[in-house]
Amino acid sequence: MEDFKDIVEEVKSRSDIAEIISSYINLKPSGTNYKGLCPFHGEKTPSFYVNTTKQIFKCFGCGEGGDIISFIMKIENLDFIDSVKFLAEKCGVIIDQDIDENTKNRLNKIKKFQEMNTEAARFFYFSLMEKNENSGITYLKKRGLDEKTIKVFGLGYAQNSWNSLMNYMISKGFSLEELVECGLIVYNSNKNSYYDKYRNRVMFPIFDYKSNIIGFGGRVLDDSVPKYLNSPESDIFNKRLNLFGLNLARKNIGSSKQLILVEGYMDLISLYQFGIRNVVATLGTSLTKEQAILIKRFADEVIISYDSDDAGVVATLRAIDILEIENIKVKVLNLQDSKDPDEYIRANGIASMMSAIDNSVESTRFKIDKISKAFNLNDRKEAMNFLKEVVSVIRNIRSPIELDYYVNLLAQMTSTNREIIMTEAFGESRYNKYKSENKSRFKSNSKNNKNNNLLLDGARNNMLNQPKMTTSSVRKIDDAILNVERYIIKMMMQNSKAREIVPLKIEIDDFESEISKKLYSLVLNSSNKGIIRIEELIDEKSDINYFKKLDGIALDIELFDNISEIEKVINNFLKYKYNKKIDQLSKRQKILEDRIKTMEKDTKETNEANLEIMKITLSILELNKKLKSL
Repeated sequence: MEDFKDIVEEVKSRSDIAEIISSYINLKPSGTNYKGLCPFHGEKTPSFYVNTTKQIFKCFGCGEGGDIISFIMKIENLDFIDSVKFLAEKCGVIIDQDIDENTKNRLNKIKKFQEMNTEAARFFYFSLMEKNENSGITYLKKRGLDEKTIKVFGLGYAQNSWNSLMNYMISKGFSLEELVECGLIVYNSNKNSYYDKYRNRVMFPIFDYKSNIIGFGGRVLDDSVPKYLNSPESDIFNKRLNLFGLNLARKNIGSSKQLILVEGYMDLISLYQFGIRNVVATLGTSLTKEQAILIKRFADEVIISYDSDDAGVVATLRAIDILEIENIKVKVLNLQDSKDPDEYIRANGIASMMSAIDNSVESTRFKIDKISKAFNLNDRKEAMNFLKEVVSVIRNIRSPIELDYYVNLLAQMTSTNREIIMTEAFGESRYNKYKSENKSRFKSNSKNNKNNNLLLDGARNNMLNQPKMTTSSVRKIDDAILNVERYIIKMMMQNSKAREIVPLKIEIDDFESEISKKLYSLVLNSSNKGIIRIEELIDEKSDINYFKKLDGIALDIELFDNISEIEKVINNFLKYKYNKKIDQLSKRQKILEDRIKTMEKDTKETNEANLEIMKITLSILELNKKLKSL
């Protein structure tokens, strides 16, 4: 067997990294290299570079980098092996690996099934689009689909005939036995005859995430049953392992790492036509563990948008549990009185749908709201019964901040002391332990915030020639931050290592001063590989005072040859920024909580305040995650 390492090297040597990447983004020459807008994070100024000599890429905005295989793995959401195969096909490298006979037969069968499904999809599509209008195209037009969308999804029409597909497929060289095994036709043993499986149905080709057609779903156009008919389970098709639309959605996830999960084909297709393209659908079944694992490969967050009827709510609750087991963040879309996403977006439009997506509720809040509908919370006895039911929801909350938010919410909903709720949820001994642990954590955090001197931990006392920073004066903090920004700029000017490392963690918007932002961009885009002098950056509009202070900063160059010292400076800068933001958000949260106490329950103002508190809580959670990663 050919050594796979040799195959990898041959694939890399035959792949022109600039040519392949330029098929995804627009690259422009920059000296001997190329640059463009990074496909992995949103940016307006190009920070994505391709080095054709070394055959590598690097984004100085988000930190992504590597060789052509790394690029394909990231942008196509493929694993290493599939990325090598993907590139091998592009550059003409034949991968001929020794495999056992059973595996070879199975792979050949899968390939044959894919060929049959592709040919059948072609037949269904041309049957739909023929000149004489049929019930299939009439149905799709009635549902508001245009020809472009029909083509993207390869939609088709199974004629109201017993043998039209069978005769076509036989003419293409496929045998009756193969067609039966693939699930395209049916054998009647009583009559010893064959007939088409799908008749008078709109056909939805089902693709795997690599865009291979693995099966079909057919929607009936008369009163026949079943309403939807799927391909049978086979070597190529397993409903539990696949998601409709993932082949398109994975290319549209972007940096958000977010997927919208819907129930039906038409829900997904309608959203896609309106421009919402990070959507997948289950295949006529409840979400499975295997599908959740597949989702985890491509997304960190899922917004569930199932039907709003009782069955849809039950399916949503089940899906939440399955997704959260895989550590996927879950939200739920509230479409008011609409039955499903297709109905909602056609009635209300894209702007309203986007607003609904932005205001999706956290899974915990969704569960609490659904449970509360079964109780009259104005009745004391029912409110207590509600608490006994709902505490199981909050027991699994890991974040102290999130737990605090929901305990406060339940206390407000039931006019109950929060300590009673905590005791009910965790028991008295566990609650006392929780209080003890979080009391020490709070003291520790307070101490860290108070003593958070931006650079003294990372770069010795002579870094800024400034007094230690305190929080006693807003003006002093601003001055100190400005000096820190100057210091980081100077460090990048004098050290090429810093120019590589700083952009991996600090973005341009992390700087507060506009001139710092401008200089940061200039230094990053400088073609100078050595020390960058101040004269290269200054112009007639420059703030002379800023540059004087920049010029006066003395660096220990040997100290910053050590990468860990550079990272200490960066990390302490970010710690201050994140803690400052958390402090601002916490103050806003306290104001809202105090305001809610004076409001009536279940008013628009109360709901809006609670929603803002939830968003603040989530923002604080994200900032705390960032702090922990430093």
